[in-house]
Amino acid sequence: MEAFISKGSDDPQTYFEYEVSPNNVTFNAFIFNPSRVRKANTPFDHAYIAEPFSDGFTVNTVLDKPGKKWTSHSTIPLALFNGEKPRGTSWRMNFFRTVTGPDTFPNQQLCGWKNTGQANFHITPAFGTVEFI
Repeated sequence: MEAFISKGSDDPQTYFEYEVSPNNVTFNAFIFNPSRVRKANTPFDHAYIAEPFSDGFTVNTVLDKPGKKWTSHSTIPLALFNGEKPRGTSWRMNFFRTVTGPDTFPNQQLCGWKNTGQANFHITPAFGTVEFI
């Protein structure tokens, strides 16, 4: 599962990417994507979070192979976004999942909350809006 998070309502050039796998492996980085669509031959960079668990991140993933499902509970500190009190604010986000398995590998199914229409999740105009109430 991948989450892309940006404080504010504009199409972001910089946003946070968080990933967690069924094996409880995480990826945590701020992404610099000035083209907003990961356009070829344009800058695209990552600033990794070196000590996520010291910074307040938590993750607990349970893999249920017989049931063919997995569940993950994660927390990401809002202080990372200077957003400790988000009530009344709008943020841009998107959530994705890549599905593959022994019967389908190497083929993949790409799923998203707000579909980008292509095999590229880094299209910020496709991010949805989350209102904190």
